[in-house]
Amino acid sequence: MSSILDQVVQVGVESTYGTAVAPTRAYEAKADTFQRDVEYIQSIGFRKDMETILSGRDTTVSLGATGSIEMDVMDKGMGLLLQHTLGTSAIAQQGGTAAYLQTFSTNDTGGTGSFTVQSSKVDSGGTARGFTNEGSVITGFNINQELGANTSMTFNFDSETEQTSTAIATPSYPSSMTPFNYTMATIEIDDSAINTFTSFSLEGDLAMDTQRRFLKGSATKGQPKRSGVPSYTGTISGEFEDLTQYAAFTAGTEFKLEFIATAGTAIAGSYYPYFHVTMPKCKWTGSTPVASLDAMTTIDLPYTVLWDGSNPAITLTYMSSDTAV
Repeated sequence: MSSILDQVVQVGVESTYGTAVAPTRAYEAKADTFQRDVEYIQSIGFRKDMETILSGRDTTVSLGATGSIEMDVMDKGMGLLLQHTLGTSAIAQQGGTAAYLQTFSTNDTGGTGSFTVQSSKVDSGGTARGFTNEGSVITGFNINQELGANTSMTFNFDSETEQTSTAIATPSYPSSMTPFNYTMATIEIDDSAINTFTSFSLEGDLAMDTQRRFLKGSATKGQPKRSGVPSYTGTISGEFEDLTQYAAFTAGTEFKLEFIATAGTAIAGSYYPYFHVTMPKCKWTGSTPVASLDAMTTIDLPYTVLWDGSNPAITLTYMSSDTAV
């Protein structure tokens, strides 16, 4: 018998979109929201004595599934999902040590691969039921940091199909993982740390067309592809320190923004695990400080990420002991 604590989320990289593969990497997910999408095509016409829609005249069409996986950002094992989120990746050993720097950045096409995503969900009788989603493509993401919490990341997926006939694979987790948390995090603007911020978020909509359907004798769709301009937005909140950021907002000043989480235990020598998001060009889109009688004056600063025409709009560097993504 299993409990809800035994539920599993794991992925495998597909060689061909929509062709299932065995999962190779499991994650300690905090939430998994995959939902199957269906379409009902009904035939309705005049008929004597008709009371409502006639039975047997509708067709149920499976449209695949959509969902997300939320997890803490760990100091190992994140590279595979990051690679398929941002689009460009590289890895380099550091100084002949056990430390490896993975670099991921946005480009004009986005991620091009797909996953088989398998999750187990435990029913009220204690039986783990497997749900396998083939042709799963990452369509968006969210990075979030709050006080008193671990750094978290959510990956949004679109899947070609979902089925329950595949046996649940034995999960394989990276060993000795540790999450990044708020005590390790800093935020920098134009290379200067700002020590009065209390939260950070970054959300990416990768502008993928997920409804590429054709008259081809089946409802299966083509692999999602970029069909619009991606958007990257977020919000930073904190105490109202002075007029610097408000003035940048009112003047429309562009700035460099960085979120950096660095662990306290070195991998080797001076190489520490870190999760570092760099956005060379950003602009505040609000707002005015808010005052109250029972708390420090605060300010919420929503922002949008821009492209400077040469550097990636977002670069994420990830130092870990992983020798591959």
